Amino acid sequence: MSDTPVAPDDRYPLDRMPWVPVMTEAGTTLRVGLRELFLSAHEFSGLAVASPPAASGLLRVLCAITARLTALDRMDEGPEVWLDTRYELLEAGGGFEPGRVREYFDGCADGLRLYDEERPFLQDARLDRQCTSTSGINKLVLGRPSGNNQVFFGHFSDDVPVPLPSEEAVLHLLAQLYYGASGQCTPRTVDGQKFGNTMAGPLRRVLSFHPLGRNLHETLLLGIPHPAEWPSADHDRVDLCPWEEARPLPALEPPEPPAGLMEMLTDRHQHAVLLRPTADGKHAVDAVITWALRKNRPDLADPYVIWDESKDGTLYARRADAERALWRDLDGLVLQDRGGKNRRPLIFEGLTGAQLPEDVFSHLRVVAHGFDQDGQTRDRSHFTAVTPPLCALLASSGESSDRELARGVKEGRQAAEHAAWRLDKALRATWRAYTMPFGDDRSAGRGKKERGGGPWLERASAAYWSAAEERFWTLLDTEDFSRSLAAFGGIALSVFDDLTAAIASEPRGARARESSRGLVRSLLGTPRP
Repeated sequence: MSDTPVAPDDRYPLDRMPWVPVMTEAGTTLRVGLRELFLSAHEFSGLAVASPPAASGLLRVLCAITARLTALDRMDEGPEVWLDTRYELLEAGGGFEPGRVREYFDGCADGLRLYDEERPFLQDARLDRQCTSTSGINKLVLGRPSGNNQVFFGHFSDDVPVPLPSEEAVLHLLAQLYYGASGQCTPRTVDGQKFGNTMAGPLRRVLSFHPLGRNLHETLLLGIPHPAEWPSADHDRVDLCPWEEARPLPALEPPEPPAGLMEMLTDRHQHAVLLRPTADGKHAVDAVITWALRKNRPDLADPYVIWDESKDGTLYARRADAERALWRDLDGLVLQDRGGKNRRPLIFEGLTGAQLPEDVFSHLRVVAHGFDQDGQTRDRSHFTAVTPPLCALLASSGESSDRELARGVKEGRQAAEHAAWRLDKALRATWRAYTMPFGDDRSAGRGKKERGGGPWLERASAAYWSAAEERFWTLLDTEDFSRSLAAFGGIALSVFDDLTAAIASEPRGARARESSRGLVRSLLGTPRP
């Protein structure tokens, strides 16, 4: 653990104050500063950040610092030497070098204060004079209503703002910078030009995937993208994180492409933020949230997202959907076929069995952080999901048996979705036949859901996908997806029978049920019993 006591400081230095939630190997949660996090990363099982968008942003920041501490921020001797260096660090497993940790944070201390008149962490001190009004502390918290917005995640009011403890405020700052809304914002005037609108954060609506190791030290090393995925360095700019330099972002100039790995991970924001603290620095009581740039940043292939291809060939990051379980995106994580309609996250290009120590590779899992949002202001639901170890699926692409298993995962997912479609179609047909046996609409006066498919659809979806997920992991354990359609068809048939049992006792209901049951039963590939 850290050997430096924490002294009170109203500027809230993030390298020393305890703000990052981590999980110990004993299963307890505590907060640590950045110094202690890196000095003891090998003793923590992982992060324990409750907010998925904050965790997603924080992982990018921590991986950038990790690259700095380990010299994995450069590849002077080529990508093979870079891979060898990471392999040796993972194999040694003793944590980060304490002297290098202290040296780095001593050198960056001026840019790591949450509250500072000149260089507040990931904020713009110029907003104090460029904005004549504030946004309110509620605006900082994604999902907390502000102004006239509707209540989704809690009951808060701008009339009685609730101050944020500083250890929470910095996490909400990260979430805002990566997932913030587009549209109207607090007006900002720069060089006589005043604007009151902003573009969305770089990860808004996006599902973000990150490798997980056995402890936080492994997780952070595994989370550094392979050099082949870094932006090309065809310029003279030095690649720096925002807290490593004093240069303010030129707000009115067209933004440049990222100079390298550091900027790619930590300097992609479209919002400018400034927090206002209490006198003792223990709470944030107000915030200014406004535009940072007038033009979008150049396109960048974020290394932690799945890229899907639209009909016109345009690539877009896969959207977060709170109703879609993580396993349904598993084939998108592991398949390496770049000619298909989706492309797995680039972070996995450097995570094969040949590139990692065996004990690290065999325990490799994936965590997904998602925030189900629209493109502008509405925040619906955020979620986190973790896979079991995926070594068999991420093994060397040269092994045909592993490619076959990865294809089986895709076929299994497609089979599950086809069975779900058949179940939905059968339930809708049953309801129509039951309520309109002779064309007379007996569903008149009912709600839209009942007119569309009866009262069964939502219950069917919940029951089916829960059981389908359990069956999927069983099939993966056995590495056999050859009869996956029959397996998922059996689940769909069971759900269909359970939900329609109530109408089977009357002749009209029994006829309606049997007329549609075959849509699902045919998936089993067996004769009617």
